[in-house]
Amino acid sequence: MEFLRVLSEQRLPYVVHTPADIDRLRVLRAAELVTAFIPPSQRAPDERAIRQLAQVESITAKGKLALNKATSAFIEL
Repeated sequence: MEFLRVLSEQRLPYVVHTPADIDRLRVLRAAELVTAFIPPSQRAPDERAIRQLAQVESITAKGKLALNKATSAFIEL
């Protein structure tokens, strides 16, 4: 949810650079909280991962609802 909050504060579309953030984005996309373009992982001939970029297109209605619920729960504490 923290990464979703970070994304909600960005101007979309937003490019994600780091492998860890791309993995977080995959989770959010799988949960249908965002729409995003994430290219398939690729490896160089020497087995190093090729640096990739992913792009967040939008936060879905489901994502906005989840974010609102998380924010409301935090405020009630």
